[in-house]
Amino acid sequence: MIDNLPGTYSRNPGKTFYLYSGFLKPMNRLSVIRPFLLLLCVLSYDVAWPQNQKARADSALITGYLLKAEAAEADTAIRLYNTAIRAAEKRLREGGSKAYKDAVMRKLIRARLGLGLVYYNRIEYSKALDLNRRALKEAGDLGDTALEAESYFNIAEVYLEQSQFKNAMDFYNLSLSGYEKLKDNLSQFWCYTGMGIVQKQCGNFKDAAAFYNKALQQARSSGLSYEEAICYNNLGNVYRKTGDFANAMESYQKAVEVFRKLNDETAISDCLNNIGNLYIDNGDPFRALEYYRQSLKLAEKSKDEYRLIIRYKNLAGAYTELKDYENALLYLEDALKLAEKSGDKSFLASCNMQFGKLHEAKNDFIIASAFFRKSVNLYAAIDALPEQSEALVELANSLLSQNLVDEAISNADEALLIAEATGSLKGRLDACLCLAGCYEKDGNSLRAYHYLKSATALKDSIYTVEKYRTIEEIEAGFAKSELKKENEALIQNSLLQKQALRTKNVILMLLGISLLLGIALIWMVFRRINEAKHQAGVIRQQSDEKIGRLSEDLISKERELTSKTIFINQKNQLLEKLIGELDELKKSEVSAQSIQHLQLQLRQELAPNAWKEFEIQFNEVHPGFQGRLLENYPELTPAERRLCSFIRLDMNTREISSLSGQSIKSIEVARTRIRKKLGVPHEQNLTNFIAVI
Repeated sequence: MIDNLPGTYSRNPGKTFYLYSGFLKPMNRLSVIRPFLLLLCVLSYDVAWPQNQKARADSALITGYLLKAEAAEADTAIRLYNTAIRAAEKRLREGGSKAYKDAVMRKLIRARLGLGLVYYNRIEYSKALDLNRRALKEAGDLGDTALEAESYFNIAEVYLEQSQFKNAMDFYNLSLSGYEKLKDNLSQFWCYTGMGIVQKQCGNFKDAAAFYNKALQQARSSGLSYEEAICYNNLGNVYRKTGDFANAMESYQKAVEVFRKLNDETAISDCLNNIGNLYIDNGDPFRALEYYRQSLKLAEKSKDEYRLIIRYKNLAGAYTELKDYENALLYLEDALKLAEKSGDKSFLASCNMQFGKLHEAKNDFIIASAFFRKSVNLYAAIDALPEQSEALVELANSLLSQNLVDEAISNADEALLIAEATGSLKGRLDACLCLAGCYEKDGNSLRAYHYLKSATALKDSIYTVEKYRTIEEIEAGFAKSELKKENEALIQNSLLQKQALRTKNVILMLLGISLLLGIALIWMVFRRINEAKHQAGVIRQQSDEKIGRLSEDLISKERELTSKTIFINQKNQLLEKLIGELDELKKSEVSAQSIQHLQLQLRQELAPNAWKEFEIQFNEVHPGFQGRLLENYPELTPAERRLCSFIRLDMNTREISSLSGQSIKSIEVARTRIRKKLGVPHEQNLTNFIAVI
């Protein structure tokens, strides 16, 4: 059944369906009961005929096919169900006891019903109807009331999808009678729900509400909270169509309350979406946007892409009414992206239909026609005939706005043929009205009158109150402003608005507290950073001052060492000069032995005394150097370590000779020994090596 009221719930045995604007999306839910019934059949048969091993194996094999088909994807399920049907038919031809044949027949009926359900979901209604009818005949021959009732129900669902409302009601009633005999309250609930949908689609809202209330009684008596909430949601949709805003809002609130207790965010999202539709119907797209956004948030949380498509489409519709075509286009593009990702042609067709309506609202009839054509082709590809008929009518109206009367008539005629083939009275009505407008514009008053007359007859034939639907909608349009005022007063006092207001206040308060805490935190962090910077500056200043003092001390020591070195050098030069003069005196009459003795004493005092003063100053400027030499190179003699100190000061051989009192040659020999003991290659500079020790 194609329901143009988002969030209406229908049921097929073993499945739960959520029906939305323009298309049906089944949400597969493996039946909990069916596998156990199949297993029970096998166990019962095993007990009754323990001697028949082959029969027991055949029965288990068929049951296995059925169980696998229940859990399989559509194509695989079709193959498994057909395999089970062929196996069951073969066993029946082979014969056996009545009990054996009855057990196999039940499995055959189950296979036909399961296969019919797969074709139903694939919108292959003729195949589904044929299988369900065969299952019904076999269940009747078998005398199995439960299988008969299920077959009746499945047939009713197919008729509902085909908009054959009278046939759907007849089979729902037959199914209901069977379930009443079985005292199956849950199945009775779904029968009443299906009958309510039929009446609502026919515009018989009073009877629809009556059936929904019967379903509600069944749910309450059986303690079915979830099903009870479904009834409230469906009743809300009926009240919404009749313009009873207060009762619609009350019903939606009751449904939301139950769904929230059950923590079913998906169902909550559906109800919020319906409330948004309620405000759209009452000409308040601003309020509708608020609920659409809440509904969208829950759908995004659950990552339900099917629902996201619907939410995006509804938001686009609201923005279209607000003439905010830019936002409408953005949401429609999001819906189309998800529809393309899903690969579901019904979604794609519906999105293209909405694109067409958007461009039609902008008077872009050429672009609108292109989208309507694409929608028609997509619906035709999946054999969705009622929707194809609707899209053809939209296309015809768009072409008529472009004065393309002949092409508009062609599409409207095709829509009428499809509606007649599917038995859709509503489709025939829309097509006839479109054709009447086409021929009126073409100047053919006779044909226009013919189709207007047909449209009037169709209005009279769609149940008892369908003929009043147009009048009620016109009256609702005139009373729209007054109804809007009453609705706004009701909204101000409604629980939903209070709850929304409290939520906003709490959010604002939390935001304010968070803002204050954030400012305080930023201020504390900023203060800590400034304090740290100040402290770092003080420490850096103290370090700089200390480094400066140490640098001054070092410079002073270096100056003093340099002075000492110059002084020692001058003294040694003087002594060398004296020694030289004494050499000259030895040639004179002075006793040579006395002079030689004097020279020996001067040489003994020359180096040691100079070194002691030099060593003290050197260790102050280069602390630890002598210790590192002694630790790393213990084989060095004191004289060699002294020579290393002179080299550390970057003195040449001649300067070292002056300070130490040794000859240049002896110093060069000593440098060679030091190079070997330090392990310095000949090509490496000895001074650079000692400088890094």
